[in-house]
Amino acid sequence: MTGEMVTVVKNIEISGEWTGLTVLEAVRRVFPELSPREIFKKARTGEIKKGGRPADPLGKVVGGDIVSVAVLRPQKPSTKPVLKENEAVSTPAGPFTVVREDEDLLVVSKPPGCASHPALRRSGDTLIERVRHYLGTKVEDEFQPALANRLDIETSGLVLIGKNPRAQRKLGFHLQQKRFSKKYLALAAGRLECDEGRIEAELEKRPDSRDYAKLGPACLELEPKIQSALTLYRVLGRAAHPLSATLVEIELLTGRNHQIRRHFAHLGHPVALDSRYGDRGFNREVAEVSGLSRMFLHAFYVGMEHPATGERLEIFSDLPRELRECLTVFGLAGALPARITSSAR
Repeated sequence: MTGEMVTVVKNIEISGEWTGLTVLEAVRRVFPELSPREIFKKARTGEIKKGGRPADPLGKVVGGDIVSVAVLRPQKPSTKPVLKENEAVSTPAGPFTVVREDEDLLVVSKPPGCASHPALRRSGDTLIERVRHYLGTKVEDEFQPALANRLDIETSGLVLIGKNPRAQRKLGFHLQQKRFSKKYLALAAGRLECDEGRIEAELEKRPDSRDYAKLGPACLELEPKIQSALTLYRVLGRAAHPLSATLVEIELLTGRNHQIRRHFAHLGHPVALDSRYGDRGFNREVAEVSGLSRMFLHAFYVGMEHPATGERLEIFSDLPRELRECLTVFGLAGALPARITSSAR
């Protein structure tokens, strides 16, 4: 590292949740180190723009706006050498796929049926244990790797891990600031008529294992909380035979418990083979015609900044074989996004 500083232009993609904020507020959420005085100065010198034009710090933003900010950053390599990519690994705790790994970041594809973390009534085989076995001596002494994001036990797909304290903190901060873009593939029951849409139904949060760990049995007396939730979806393909079903690409703008599953059940189009919120008759028929034995929900895409370099990464996970075979039965395999059709793993 030379200590030299360079000017880097960072783009802030305004989500729907941020509609109504001022440019000043939006910039402060992403760059908390910038004071209001510095933001006004940057606006005067043309270093903050909205839609390519000089921005008024007190002007409002709406979902879809792009606010660009010129900031000084230490000179760093533009990329980190990739140590491993799309490689199946086995550990004493169980297997998983390394989608991307460098010295700071590990991205894995979680298999279905594997819990992300231990829970109150479930211990033993978890993804975090598999990851810790895999990393072993690759991480600093006393450092315990943690998952930056979680997936339901029956959901497969991308999970991020920082390999050192700084990377772990940065991933956590980016997640808190909603600077990740996360997309999923799901097969929904029936025919969704709209080609795209948004689901804004509020969701009830009841005490879970994390509350129990903090509060013990007293958490069971807590009143449920009502949380806002926003899900965007886009129809990729519709099937009429052998059953009516819709393949959808889903983007989460909030991260509530079971959000996709509950929102699509709310629409009347639950996720295929969802044992909790799904349609039993539809689930049974899907299993009979396709042989599928797991829920059809896969986290296939993450867009993010690298926690060490700031490089923009777009990471894709291949669709598991059993989900691909199910789509073939429904005649929907050709509807998959191009970036995840190349591998049959």
